[in-house]
Amino acid sequence: MIGAVMMASTPILSACQPASAITQRADPDAFTDQLRGRFSYDGQVERHTLEDRMAHYGVPGVAVAVIEGGEVIYAQGFGVLQSGSDQPVTADTVFSAGSVSKMATAMMTVNLVQSGLMELDADIRQALPYWSPEAGSPYADSPLTVRMLLSHTGGLNLHGFPDFMPGEALPTRAQTLNGQAPAKHDPLRVEARPGMSYRYSGGGYTLLEGLVAQVSGASFEDAAQRILFDPLDMTRSSFANPLPEDHANIAKAHDRDGAPTALPRGYEAFPEMAASGLWTSANDLGRMTAEMINAYRGQSPYLHPTMGQEIMTPVAPSEHGLGPRLEGRGDGFLFHHGGANNSYRAWMEGHLGTGDGLVVLTNGANGNDLAVEIRNAMNDVMGWTVNPVLDIPPLVLSDAQMARYEGVYALDPNFPADLQMQMARPPFTSDLTIYRENGALMASYNGGQSGARLVPIAPDRFYITDFSLRSRAFELKFNRNSLAQITSVRAFMASAETVYLPAS
Repeated sequence: MIGAVMMASTPILSACQPASAITQRADPDAFTDQLRGRFSYDGQVERHTLEDRMAHYGVPGVAVAVIEGGEVIYAQGFGVLQSGSDQPVTADTVFSAGSVSKMATAMMTVNLVQSGLMELDADIRQALPYWSPEAGSPYADSPLTVRMLLSHTGGLNLHGFPDFMPGEALPTRAQTLNGQAPAKHDPLRVEARPGMSYRYSGGGYTLLEGLVAQVSGASFEDAAQRILFDPLDMTRSSFANPLPEDHANIAKAHDRDGAPTALPRGYEAFPEMAASGLWTSANDLGRMTAEMINAYRGQSPYLHPTMGQEIMTPVAPSEHGLGPRLEGRGDGFLFHHGGANNSYRAWMEGHLGTGDGLVVLTNGANGNDLAVEIRNAMNDVMGWTVNPVLDIPPLVLSDAQMARYEGVYALDPNFPADLQMQMARPPFTSDLTIYRENGALMASYNGGQSGARLVPIAPDRFYITDFSLRSRAFELKFNRNSLAQITSVRAFMASAETVYLPAS
């Protein structure tokens, strides 16, 4: 139960309501009984209370911050630090931020570039004494730069890292980069030509971690305090891992059943600090998100407008700028990043055209699903337009119509990689199988097993509802010629797209 620490709200809407019913800007507190999914059916949207959805997803604690016009106007905690306790989550409770840590690292890095202590486009392959590209690699002589590391275009492996439980030995940075025990992963390697492809790499951010420490002359934790936390008044944030228990007001870890885990301490450690080791609060992360917005808009004392805009400029073929993921244009131009360690989920976003934004921190392994519904609710009550309800029309296709689309489709090798962005990696690089199951059209990347349902929005266009991610919907368009033959399938997701061709 979270009633004692949750702001008062109006009763739950027990029935569905028209999608257009929430149109007037309201106080952020109103989001607590307006949680919704991404889609509406026949113009109806089912809404829920925050308390009910926290119980449904097994997430005991959540903290939210709202930014408007480049300022944090609302920060609030809900629920408890640990299931079974009565210690409330507040706006100053610290959560593990997962890969949102990369945004703090990016801000530090760009600030050092602005100060002349780092260069965006200098070759850094030999900068660290304890790591260099693998001898004999076909890409060992290709320059590797800070811009590539920030944008995940360095051709590097190591998407992410396993968490460390209480009592486990933690690797040094050198052990992390070289895949040496007690690290739990392979060495960091350059597996594709740097600058030519998009490969999300937490390992690349561990290289940045070493570079930041080296040029600042301090440990990464101390550098973060001086370069980022102090200037932005992020008084509760830390890269210490394991986080000392006397830091206090720490949201504890929970598994997918909502049960406490990582006991007896109650939370894991994340020694790959730059990639996933940030502990932060809604207040602090809200301030940093607001600073990123203001830097882009030329209103930040922390970053010059040129650097603020550089962060928000996509680096092809990635979906990222110098750190954040980017999508949209005009008032819908936004940046965002999620975080997912074993037992925590985090989300941050900024609307660059309007100066608005949102932060969500959760202490449960199912926190992604909860954060999506919170984001949807806040979109509605604040009058934002970046995450509208997607209407599913009452369109029913016959078996004969659905049969036209069945088959296997292979990725078009000639489609430009810089347009594919996140679709230039698995599972999107596998064959797309379209098949029928239980009277519905399904899509799968593994040969017809565990597929996702296709929902028709026109006779030739479909949403893949199960693949619809935080700030984007996955859509397929089938192209047919005058002989009613499928000639190609175009897939869209946010700013990314790709094309599949019928397999021979």
